[in-house]
Amino acid sequence: MTALRTFAGIHPIHHFQGALFAVRTGSDTVYMCEKDPGSDGEAMAVVEVDTERFLQLWRRLGSSHPEVAHQSPATWPLDRKFPWPDRHFAEGRANPVPLATVSCKLRRLETPVWRRRLLGQVLTRVDVTEHPVLSFSDGVTRTIWLLTHGVQAMPVKCPMADAARLQALAGVDGGQPVAVGTLFKQKMD
Repeated sequence: MTALRTFAGIHPIHHFQGALFAVRTGSDTVYMCEKDPGSDGEAMAVVEVDTERFLQLWRRLGSSHPEVAHQSPATWPLDRKFPWPDRHFAEGRANPVPLATVSCKLRRLETPVWRRRLLGQVLTRVDVTEHPVLSFSDGVTRTIWLLTHGVQAMPVKCPMADAARLQALAGVDGGQPVAVGTLFKQKMD
C-alpha cells in the first residue's frame, strides 16, 4: 500500500491502465489519473501537496505563471480556459483528468555589492543566494480549478530529482513522494 492518501488504485481507463486518484473538493470528489510510465517509472514522482503551502511556493518570485498565481479564487474563474476542467472533471471516474506536472528547482540569485570610490564604484563582492521556485509544464488551469473548488490537498507529478524538495516545501504533513512506477506495482482494483 502506498503512502498517498488520494491514491485509489490501478484501474482501466479507456485504452490504458492508469493510477487513479480521488481528490476531495469542498463539495464533491473528483478524479485524476496518471498513465503507466513503463521503464521510466523512477523518473517521475507523485507528491501530495497541501494547497495552501503549494500556493505560497507558487507565488514566490521567479516561479512560472505569476500572472495566474497572484490571483485568487474570486478572479480565477474569469480565466478564458477555466470552464474546460469543469467539463472534464464532471466526467468523473470514467474519464479522470491527468495530474498537473510541476518542477521545484532552486533559482540562483547573484547580487553585486558595490563600494563607492573617488572616481566611481568598485565591485567588492557578489552575494549568491538560492531560493526555491515552482514551475508548471502542464496543468495550470486544472490546478486553479481545484484551488477554487476548495481542495485542501492534491496530487501533482514532478521529476524525482525535485520530489523531496517539493514535499518539504509544500507536501502534506506526513506524506512522502512515490515514484510513478511504484504505483503500478500495487495490486489494487
